[in-house]
Amino acid sequence: MKNFSVIITFTMIMFSCTPPEPIIIEVPVEKKDKLTLGKVQSQVKKGMNQTEILEVLGSPNIATKNSSGGEVWTYDRIGTSQSSSNNASATYGQAQLGRGFWNFLFGGTTNSVQSNSDRNTESKSLTVIITFDKNQLVSDFTYQSLKY
Repeated sequence: MKNFSVIITFTMIMFSCTPPEPIIIEVPVEKKDKLTLGKVQSQVKKGMNQTEILEVLGSPNIATKNSSGGEVWTYDRIGTSQSSSNNASATYGQAQLGRGFWNFLFGGTTNSVQSNSDRNTESKSLTVIITFDKNQLVSDFTYQSLKY
């Protein structure tokens, strides 16, 4: 019975050591950028007013006036993205398995990790110029999208 209580005590000590619960902090995420090439092509039309443009694309980077007194809004976005293909393999303890159970269990192992990865970086830019007439309606718009 004495050995049984020692085993139970030892088991309780070994298996009651659990890590604390992780602290989760929620960070507010900003809204995604409204300016995309698809939105410009599908939703911006001649004759729209400034409020409608603001709802579709958001605030412009630059607002100026042209020689005829109409406003010109310029949107300019530049972004980069990275992609990678990763082939990784890992082995654990293969070199020490023949040296005994206790050596394997308490640190007689070898770890190896092999990795091959290819990274690609792509940059994009989108410039949109919207010209308004004196009545604050879209009279013309142009855009340029580049990928490099």
